[in-house]
Amino acid sequence: MERIALFNKKGMTLIEVMVSLVIILIVSLALMQTSILGIKTNLRNALRDEAVNVAEMRMNQLRSLPFPTSPATNDLTATVNAPGPAVPRQFRGFTATFEQARTVTDINAESKQITMSVSWLYSGQTFTHTITTIMRKQ
Repeated sequence: MERIALFNKKGMTLIEVMVSLVIILIVSLALMQTSILGIKTNLRNALRDEAVNVAEMRMNQLRSLPFPTSPATNDLTATVNAPGPAVPRQFRGFTATFEQARTVTDINAESKQITMSVSWLYSGQTFTHTITTIMRKQ
């Protein structure tokens, strides 16, 4: 009976098991790197989408202001990189702060160009989203 068990080749050796475990480990590490890259890209896109929302919100506020006449001033008076209030937003366990800056350029007496820039910091890198519109005196 013992002799039959010695010649049975239906099992795996320890070396074969170890080699298969190493192969599974390498494949698992590659899949984890891909997952981490996907999560980071997804978060970066969510931050960009929120920056677009912040810029549009502020631009709509500026559009609702009356066109300034010469003695009066408001947020539509000609400025370069005038800082706006920082907008904090919660994202997946951390707070992202969006910094605003607006530039208002007089095109002529009846038109102004408004540029709104929103910047944020992610992974040690600064990203910026900029939108521009033209406002006319009515």
